[in-house]
Amino acid sequence: MLAELITKNRNQTNWKWAALLLASVVLLAAVSAFGSAGAEAEAEGHGLAAVSPSLVEISRMENGLTLKIMVIMLQVAVVLAAAKLLGALAEKIAVPGVLGELAAGMVVGPFALGALLPVYVHGHWLPLFPAPQVVEGVSQWPISDELWLVAQLASVVLLFLAGLHTNLKQFLRYVGPATLSAIGGVVLPFVFGAWATAWFMGISWHDPKALFMGAIMVATSVGITARVLSDIKKLDTAEGVTILGGAVVDDVLGILVLAVVAAIARTGEVHVGQIVLIAVKAVGFWLGLTAVGFVLAEKIEALFERVRYAGARLGLALALALVCAGVAEIFGLAFIIGAYSIGLALSKTRMAHQLMEDLTPINDFIVPIFFAAMGMLVNFGAMGEAIGLGLVICILAVIGKIVGCGVPALAAGFNRIGAFRIGIGMLPRGEVALIMAGVGLAGGYIGSSLFGVAILMTLVTTIVAPLILVPAFARGGSGLRKKPAQAAPEKPEKTLSIDMPNGIGRAVIRVLLNVAAEKGYKLKLDESEKGIYLLQKDGQFATITFHENRLVIHSKGDVGQEMEQILAATEDNLIDACERLYPDDLAQTPQV
Repeated sequence: MLAELITKNRNQTNWKWAALLLASVVLLAAVSAFGSAGAEAEAEGHGLAAVSPSLVEISRMENGLTLKIMVIMLQVAVVLAAAKLLGALAEKIAVPGVLGELAAGMVVGPFALGALLPVYVHGHWLPLFPAPQVVEGVSQWPISDELWLVAQLASVVLLFLAGLHTNLKQFLRYVGPATLSAIGGVVLPFVFGAWATAWFMGISWHDPKALFMGAIMVATSVGITARVLSDIKKLDTAEGVTILGGAVVDDVLGILVLAVVAAIARTGEVHVGQIVLIAVKAVGFWLGLTAVGFVLAEKIEALFERVRYAGARLGLALALALVCAGVAEIFGLAFIIGAYSIGLALSKTRMAHQLMEDLTPINDFIVPIFFAAMGMLVNFGAMGEAIGLGLVICILAVIGKIVGCGVPALAAGFNRIGAFRIGIGMLPRGEVALIMAGVGLAGGYIGSSLFGVAILMTLVTTIVAPLILVPAFARGGSGLRKKPAQAAPEKPEKTLSIDMPNGIGRAVIRVLLNVAAEKGYKLKLDESEKGIYLLQKDGQFATITFHENRLVIHSKGDVGQEMEQILAATEDNLIDACERLYPDDLAQTPQV
């Protein structure tokens, strides 16, 4: 019958490794920058050309097109390998993989070791990622147009997935403390970012540089916080639910802020009346595009259901995301807004979950290239010129989220420790901040120095948040100002832990979610990429996580017993599947 399940909690993550990674990145950046500074002298010693031809110049050589394709393939190979290796290393030491991918780009980029990686082209040894040349006082784009195109396609996939992941019902449901915290966490960081940039650079607050820095500081990465809360079994607390709901609202507000800022930057209008008009137009277009998507969602779903081949459905979905991205650009908005909007519209369809699963392999392949490309754009020399602003921005980024999200939480019934936890939980910046920074740099609205400041702020907030969040939950007790009247006694916690292969684990989760839905559970959080799910029934929660081939179900009271019964009911099917798919690895066969 049932084997005894492991009930011990997993060891809490040692977040000291996170600080070690940050120090390592800084050290690597310094060493790499030093190596890049002497790249020309080193190049001569290795037979490398001091001034490297661009891909355009290579294409004009004999067999130029073939040589150009070869160089691009080598570039993608090096970037992908470095990103995946350092990303895996980061996750191994319990740090978000995106930071490892970002660090990989910094190390192999043209401002670091990339200028010393040799490739043989037409009788010459040339740097694989040559340092950008300065023509008439203007520095060229640091990476090739072809590699940048791959990165932009990756950002479309990333934002399309973000839209699909957005739980629309959850977004509409959180009109209380989550929305208040999200609004505060958008307004205050934006003001801080724009003001600090304007003050340090001696420009007006409505200059595109200041506006973009404000927009970059708005973003929140819910995935990082969700992983931490899941590890410490706090995903179902009042603070945890508020953080998750606030992050969903924050994502939508952040997209709107980017739409407005990008429109203002492109038109160059600075009068308050014109800014308001541009803001209304930008928000109106975004809402219009999203509304059209909602109206057509069912028809799109019906069309997709007629296509039986899964690969064709996936191709059509990606094509639709690219079309919407292009339409957004035509109307003066950032292309990622179009991709996010259609993803949001399709999130309410039955095929949304299947699309997310189908996109996972593409996401795993192409999105690391995007984050590595962002790292490759970091000019350490230019970043050093703005180190003072960078330190101030990092401090204000922390204060802005803690105060901006925490004060509204106080007004919504949380005490000081609860409000502090919510503020810290909303602190990490992540992929959205990097995308915003990339849009600003590519459009010429921010320079290399401000881009480096944005990268530094993203690194610091992403690493600092878990370091503070874990002890904040470990001390201080309840985060609510007063307990609800006639509160039921606390029910015992139950943790079910099962080791199983990755493929079987994902299949098990799908079965669990389907059976749970039939029994009245509501899916409150669906972070399938990170293997985190939150279910609710009758005011009680169950957390399902799948990480490193281990399925963990954490719950309380009656919910825990019911989840155990659901899991036990699938025992025969699971064991049979493992014996068929993993005959040589019976040690991983799940014992339920």
